[in-house]
Amino acid sequence: MITRVRLALVLGLGMLVVAPTYGAEAAVLVSSAVPAWKPAIDALHRAAASQTVTDYDLKGDHAEAVRVLTALKGKPVILVALGNLAAQAARETLPEAPLIFSMIQDPAKLGLIGPTNVTGVAFTLPVKNQLAAFRMVYPRGVKVGVIYNVENSGKIVQEAQKAAGIVRLILAEKPVASEREIPEALRALLKGDDAVDALWIPPDPILLGDETRRFLFSETLKAAKPVYTFSSTLVQEGALVADGPDFTSIGEQLGELLMRIAAGEKTRIDIAIPRAELVVNKKIADKLKIDVPPDALKAANKVF
Repeated sequence: MITRVRLALVLGLGMLVVAPTYGAEAAVLVSSAVPAWKPAIDALHRAAASQTVTDYDLKGDHAEAVRVLTALKGKPVILVALGNLAAQAARETLPEAPLIFSMIQDPAKLGLIGPTNVTGVAFTLPVKNQLAAFRMVYPRGVKVGVIYNVENSGKIVQEAQKAAGIVRLILAEKPVASEREIPEALRALLKGDDAVDALWIPPDPILLGDETRRFLFSETLKAAKPVYTFSSTLVQEGALVADGPDFTSIGEQLGELLMRIAAGEKTRIDIAIPRAELVVNKKIADKLKIDVPPDALKAANKVF
C-alpha cells in the first residue's frame, strides 16, 4: 500500500517544513470568484472553524493581488491560495509566509514544488480515469471536443490526447487565447460533418466565468450535445457528467493543513490527494435522450 507521503513523492509533489506560527491569521486568496470552488471554500471554513480566516477575492487582477498581499506584510499570516494568480502573487509578494495552495493543475510549473514553506492539495486526478468515466456514462460519445487555453490547461490536454486511444475516444482540440475566441471555437466543434459527440470542459479558468459557462451550456443544449466536466456544481448547472476531485474533500484537507500549520507543527507535511467523485445529471441525460447505463448510475457518487 502506498502511503500518502510515498504517493506525494511518486507524483513529484513537494512537502512543507513548518515553522511555528502561533497566533497567525489565515488569508484565503481566491484568484477569481469561481462558483465551482465554493464547496471547497465552505469546507475549509468548517474545518478551520477555530481559526481566524479572512477571504480575499483577487478578481483575476494581479494589481489587486499585490495590493492585498502588501497590506498583509509584517503580520503573522498563513496564506491559502486558490488558483494560479493567487499562488504566484503570494510567492512574489510574501515569499517568507507559509503557503497552502490548491486549484492549480501544474504546481511544479509555478515553482511551488520545493520551497520548504509551501504545501497544498492536489487538483488533478489521472485524466485517463476521467475519460474512462465519461465513456462509461455515455458509451456512444466517441468524439469529444475540448476548448482550452494552452497556458492554463495545455498539460492536461496533452495527457488526455495520450490517454484517449486507450479508452477508445477521439479528442478534438480547440485552443483559444482569450474568452473572445470561445464562440467561434465552439461553433467549429458543434457543427459540420466533423461535429463532436460531446464537449469536455476541463478546469480552465478561461471557461469558468458566469457568462462563458451560460453560453457553453446554452449552445451545447441547442446542439443536443452533452457536456463532460470536473465539478459537481457544473453538473448541477447542466453538464451530463463530472469526474474529478471532490471539492468538499479539497476544502477539508486545506483546513486540516491550515490547522496543523497554525498549531506550529514542525514535521514535514506532504501534498494531500483529494477524493475522486463521479456525478451524473440524469435529467440532462433524459432531455438529450441519452441512456445512461445502470452500472454507471450505480457507480456515481451523486445523481441529479
